Amino acid sequence: MLEKLFGIFSKKQFSSIESSTLGLKKDLISYPALAIIRKLKRSGWDAFIVGGAVRDLVLNVKPKDFDIVTNASPYEIKGLFRRSRIIGRRFRIVHVYIGNETIEVSTFRKRNVSNASDSFGRILRDNVYGSIEDDVKRRDLTINSLYYDPLSERILDYHNGISDLRKREIVVIGKVKERLIEDPLRIIRIIRIAAKLDLNIPAKLKNVMRGRGVLLENIPKARLSDDLLKLFVSGKSLQGFSYILDLGLDKHVFPNLGFFPLEKKKGLGNLKKDGFIYSALKNLDEKVKNNETISISFIFAVLFWEKISKLKVSYDEQGFSDYLSMQMATSEILQDINQNFYFQRKHIAGVRELCLLQSRFDKFVGKSPFSLVRHARFSSALKLLELRVKLNEVNIETVVWWDKFHTCPDSEKVQMLNVMRSKTGQQRSFKKRRKKKLVTT
Repeated sequence: MLEKLFGIFSKKQFSSIESSTLGLKKDLISYPALAIIRKLKRSGWDAFIVGGAVRDLVLNVKPKDFDIVTNASPYEIKGLFRRSRIIGRRFRIVHVYIGNETIEVSTFRKRNVSNASDSFGRILRDNVYGSIEDDVKRRDLTINSLYYDPLSERILDYHNGISDLRKREIVVIGKVKERLIEDPLRIIRIIRIAAKLDLNIPAKLKNVMRGRGVLLENIPKARLSDDLLKLFVSGKSLQGFSYILDLGLDKHVFPNLGFFPLEKKKGLGNLKKDGFIYSALKNLDEKVKNNETISISFIFAVLFWEKISKLKVSYDEQGFSDYLSMQMATSEILQDINQNFYFQRKHIAGVRELCLLQSRFDKFVGKSPFSLVRHARFSSALKLLELRVKLNEVNIETVVWWDKFHTCPDSEKVQMLNVMRSKTGQQRSFKKRRKKKLVTT
């Protein structure tokens, strides 16, 4: 029966497991993914949910997205779905749009034996199509090499991925060194998956990842940035970032990253508990867990604050105003960072705004306090101010004052400002307006 259903396979090549025996909940699968698989199979093609979505379903975790593989070519896939388009240069895939959801559909591939790689061994083009057996050999991790047919409710397991999931361990398919050279971004992907699902990275694998970290410098900045952002918004950024530091990868992915002496700690993690970055990432993970809005700009502002703060102090010592010092320091550091890391313009603008807002927290005259609390990034700026208490840059009383000021009625705001102005000695300067001269003709 199984050979008739999956005629191109043999029992020796894979294990076929009924999804019901794993407690897999079919209601966690999105309707668009099921609809695409039904249409492909009705048209005579094989189709499976593959990769991280199957892994998450087995662990009873709702997948964020669904990837589908098939033996239909990209152009044959596009011909079946009106709302679809072919994307990618290195990997030709099809995005199928159903409702508000985008499902990625790709064709079975096999290893490209031609010289489609750079001088470091990184694969540049990989558009050679093959069978499911070929496709399995290309997969990076055993836990990502699971193929699930939700219609027959069976999972095809070629590399004992189910067993590794039960052991909660990361296992690379094939020779580890070669796989990381082919695509060094797998190093970050392993970290992200291990952190997200609380899986163990074996010591031998860690050593290889540590030794191949330099290859991350050869990856296009946009690809590296995309995977790092996925790590930060995964809800396990603290654990993931600790892995990056523990494996010494920070000098390759964040060459401009610096730490205050108070942040450093020997041993696993390298982050001092309740320190500046530790607290920021912990807060970020809590926001993700509670489905709250998070700010990518805030993440970068925290990571690069040490560099910006130190440079600002040097400008202060040269006699520049507080605001101008912050402006020059932020611009200089962001320009330097942008040479090694890909930033979207909106994130650069966000980091600049958050840093410049810090210089307004000690101004209590004029309209500045009122416009500050109405600023779109005030909440993130206040959180950054609160974190700076841990660096002894700000008094906690200042944070408490602003937290109360932005929530109290306007009448109380005026009273609070009067008290603060007398305490700090700040007084609004009134300039006499010059009368306009009447021009006679």
